[in-house]
Amino acid sequence: MKPETSTSATTEVRLAVMGCGNLLAGDDSFGIEFVERLRRAGTRGCMLLDASHAGPEVLEFFGHIDAMLFVDAVSSGWPAGTLHLVPLPWPGLESRGLAALSNHGWTIGEITRLAGALGRRLPRLLLLGAELEDVAPGAPRSQAVEKALEHAVAAFPQLLQLIENPEATVWRWPRHFAPGDAGFPGGV
Repeated sequence: MKPETSTSATTEVRLAVMGCGNLLAGDDSFGIEFVERLRRAGTRGCMLLDASHAGPEVLEFFGHIDAMLFVDAVSSGWPAGTLHLVPLPWPGLESRGLAALSNHGWTIGEITRLAGALGRRLPRLLLLGAELEDVAPGAPRSQAVEKALEHAVAAFPQLLQLIENPEATVWRWPRHFAPGDAGFPGGV
Protein backbone atom coordinates (compact mmCIF):
# COMPACT_ATOMS: atom_id res chain seq x y z
CA MET A 1 0.00 0.00 0.00
CA LYS A 2 1.42 3.34 -1.02
CA PRO A 3 -0.07 6.32 0.85
CA GLU A 4 0.18 9.83 -0.46
CA THR A 5 -1.49 12.75 1.22
CA SER A 6 -2.70 15.45 -1.12
CA THR A 7 -2.96 18.26 1.39
CA SER A 8 -0.88 21.09 2.73
CA ALA A 9 0.92 20.64 6.04
CA THR A 10 -1.76 22.64 7.83
CA THR A 11 -4.77 20.77 6.42
CA GLU A 12 -6.17 17.83 8.36
CA VAL A 13 -7.06 14.84 6.19
CA ARG A 14 -10.65 13.74 6.73
CA LEU A 15 -11.06 11.45 3.70
CA ALA A 16 -8.94 8.59 2.40
CA VAL A 17 -9.43 7.26 -1.13
CA MET A 18 -8.08 3.75 -1.60
CA GLY A 19 -7.71 2.36 -5.10
CA CYS A 20 -7.72 -1.43 -5.17
CA GLY A 21 -6.96 -3.77 -8.03
CA ASN A 22 -4.31 -4.99 -10.39
CA LEU A 23 -2.78 -2.77 -13.07
CA LEU A 24 -1.91 -5.83 -15.16
CA ALA A 25 -5.41 -7.31 -15.40
CA GLY A 26 -7.55 -5.17 -17.68
CA ASP A 27 -10.57 -3.68 -15.93
CA ASP A 28 -9.23 -4.68 -12.51
CA SER A 29 -6.97 -1.62 -12.83
CA PHE A 30 -9.96 0.73 -12.33
CA GLY A 31 -9.28 1.55 -8.66
CA ILE A 32 -5.51 1.99 -8.92
CA GLU A 33 -5.85 4.15 -12.06
CA PHE A 34 -8.60 6.26 -10.42
CA VAL A 35 -6.23 7.19 -7.58
CA GLU A 36 -3.36 7.82 -10.00
CA ARG A 37 -5.49 10.23 -12.03
CA LEU A 38 -6.56 12.06 -8.88
CA ARG A 39 -2.87 12.36 -7.95
CA ARG A 40 -1.98 13.79 -11.36
CA ALA A 41 -4.89 16.25 -11.09
CA GLY A 42 -3.53 17.49 -7.76
CA THR A 43 -6.64 16.58 -5.79
CA ARG A 44 -6.56 18.30 -2.39
CA GLY A 45 -8.11 17.48 0.96
CA CYS A 46 -7.83 13.71 0.91
CA MET A 47 -5.30 10.97 1.45
CA LEU A 48 -4.75 8.96 -1.74
CA LEU A 49 -3.81 5.31 -1.30
CA ASP A 50 -3.22 2.61 -3.83
CA ALA A 51 -3.30 -0.99 -2.80
CA SER A 52 -3.35 -4.19 -4.74
CA HIS A 53 -4.24 -5.87 -1.46
CA ALA A 54 -6.65 -4.28 1.00
CA GLY A 55 -5.88 -5.90 4.32
CA PRO A 56 -5.68 -5.23 8.02
CA GLU A 57 -3.20 -2.37 7.48
CA VAL A 58 -6.25 -0.32 6.42
CA LEU A 59 -7.14 -0.12 10.12
CA GLU A 60 -4.17 2.19 10.68
CA PHE A 61 -5.95 4.94 8.74
CA PHE A 62 -9.38 4.56 10.37
CA GLY A 63 -8.57 6.57 13.49
CA HIS A 64 -7.41 9.57 11.47
CA ILE A 65 -10.23 10.02 8.97
CA ASP A 66 -13.97 10.61 8.88
CA ALA A 67 -14.59 8.60 5.70
CA MET A 68 -12.87 6.14 3.39
CA LEU A 69 -13.77 5.64 -0.26
CA PHE A 70 -12.72 2.25 -1.61
CA VAL A 71 -12.46 2.24 -5.42
CA ASP A 72 -12.37 -1.02 -7.34
CA ALA A 73 -13.70 -2.99 -10.28
CA VAL A 74 -16.61 -5.23 -9.32
CA SER A 75 -18.54 -8.10 -10.84
CA SER A 76 -22.21 -8.16 -9.91
CA GLY A 77 -24.10 -8.76 -13.14
CA TRP A 78 -24.75 -5.15 -14.16
CA PRO A 79 -23.63 -3.97 -17.64
CA ALA A 80 -19.89 -3.28 -18.02
CA GLY A 81 -19.05 0.30 -17.05
CA THR A 82 -21.92 0.67 -14.56
CA LEU A 83 -20.77 2.74 -11.58
CA HIS A 84 -21.88 1.67 -8.10
CA LEU A 85 -21.86 3.77 -4.92
CA VAL A 86 -22.43 1.46 -1.96
CA PRO A 87 -22.20 2.39 1.74
CA LEU A 88 -20.25 -0.29 3.61
CA PRO A 89 -20.81 -2.68 5.14
CA TRP A 90 -24.08 -3.34 3.33
CA PRO A 91 -26.37 -6.26 4.32
CA GLY A 92 -26.27 -9.05 1.77
CA LEU A 93 -23.35 -7.54 -0.08
CA GLU A 94 -21.26 -10.70 0.12
CA SER A 95 -23.95 -12.82 -1.49
CA ARG A 96 -24.12 -10.47 -4.49
CA GLY A 97 -20.40 -10.73 -5.18
CA LEU A 98 -19.48 -7.16 -4.22
CA ALA A 99 -18.14 -7.85 -0.73
CA ALA A 100 -14.52 -8.28 -1.70
CA LEU A 101 -13.05 -4.90 -2.45
CA SER A 102 -10.71 -6.83 -4.63
CA ASN A 103 -9.99 -10.48 -5.26
CA HIS A 104 -6.54 -9.73 -3.89
CA GLY A 105 -7.16 -9.07 -0.23
CA TRP A 106 -9.54 -9.01 2.68
CA THR A 107 -13.22 -8.30 2.30
CA ILE A 108 -14.65 -5.17 3.85
CA GLY A 109 -16.63 -7.45 6.19
CA GLU A 110 -13.41 -8.99 7.50
CA ILE A 111 -11.81 -5.59 7.96
CA THR A 112 -14.81 -4.12 9.81
CA ARG A 113 -15.14 -7.20 12.04
CA LEU A 114 -11.45 -6.95 12.92
CA ALA A 115 -11.87 -3.24 13.70
CA GLY A 116 -14.78 -4.10 16.03
CA ALA A 117 -12.83 -6.88 17.74
CA LEU A 118 -9.93 -4.48 18.33
CA GLY A 119 -12.22 -1.71 19.55
CA ARG A 120 -11.22 0.55 16.67
CA ARG A 121 -13.42 3.41 15.54
CA LEU A 122 -14.85 2.92 12.07
CA PRO A 123 -15.07 5.89 9.72
CA ARG A 124 -17.91 6.03 7.21
CA LEU A 125 -17.03 3.58 4.43
CA LEU A 126 -18.13 3.76 0.80
CA LEU A 127 -17.39 1.66 -2.28
CA LEU A 128 -17.12 3.25 -5.71
CA GLY A 129 -17.17 0.27 -8.02
CA ALA A 130 -17.08 -0.02 -11.79
CA GLU A 131 -18.65 -3.09 -13.31
CA LEU A 132 -15.89 -4.96 -15.09
CA GLU A 133 -15.85 -6.63 -18.48
CA ASP A 134 -12.37 -8.14 -18.90
CA VAL A 135 -9.73 -8.99 -16.30
CA ALA A 136 -7.51 -11.17 -18.47
CA PRO A 137 -3.81 -10.85 -17.55
CA GLY A 138 -2.19 -8.24 -19.77
CA ALA A 139 -5.48 -7.02 -21.23
CA PRO A 140 -6.11 -3.28 -21.53
CA ARG A 141 -9.09 -1.71 -19.78
CA SER A 142 -12.28 -2.23 -21.75
CA GLN A 143 -13.81 0.80 -23.46
CA ALA A 144 -16.80 0.67 -21.08
CA VAL A 145 -14.62 0.77 -17.94
CA GLU A 146 -12.31 3.42 -19.41
CA LYS A 147 -15.33 5.67 -20.02
CA ALA A 148 -16.59 4.97 -16.48
CA LEU A 149 -13.14 5.85 -15.14
CA GLU A 150 -13.05 9.15 -17.03
CA HIS A 151 -16.57 9.98 -15.85
CA ALA A 152 -15.83 9.10 -12.21
CA VAL A 153 -12.62 11.14 -12.12
CA ALA A 154 -14.35 14.16 -13.70
CA ALA A 155 -17.22 13.89 -11.18
CA PHE A 156 -14.94 13.45 -8.16
CA PRO A 157 -15.36 17.05 -6.89
CA GLN A 158 -19.15 16.50 -6.69
CA LEU A 159 -18.66 13.06 -5.14
CA LEU A 160 -16.30 14.58 -2.58
CA GLN A 161 -19.02 17.05 -1.54
CA LEU A 162 -21.44 14.16 -1.01
CA ILE A 163 -18.90 12.12 0.94
CA GLU A 164 -18.23 15.08 3.24
CA ASN A 165 -21.95 15.33 4.05
CA PRO A 166 -22.94 12.57 6.51
CA GLU A 167 -26.62 13.25 5.68
CA ALA A 168 -26.21 12.61 1.93
CA THR A 169 -28.15 9.72 0.42
CA VAL A 170 -24.86 8.14 -0.58
CA TRP A 171 -24.55 6.98 3.06
CA ARG A 172 -28.06 5.45 3.22
CA TRP A 173 -28.42 3.03 0.30
CA PRO A 174 -26.61 1.77 -2.80
CA ARG A 175 -26.88 3.71 -6.04
CA HIS A 176 -26.14 2.33 -9.50
CA PHE A 177 -25.42 4.44 -12.57
CA ALA A 178 -25.63 2.91 -16.04
CA PRO A 179 -22.81 3.63 -18.45
CA GLY A 180 -23.02 7.25 -19.57
CA ASP A 181 -25.52 8.22 -16.84
CA ALA A 182 -25.03 11.96 -16.42
CA GLY A 183 -26.63 11.70 -12.95
CA PHE A 184 -23.49 10.24 -11.35
CA PRO A 185 -22.73 10.77 -8.48
CA GLY A 186 -26.27 11.76 -7.55
CA GLY A 187 -27.54 14.27 -5.06
CA VAL A 188 -28.21 14.60 -1.38
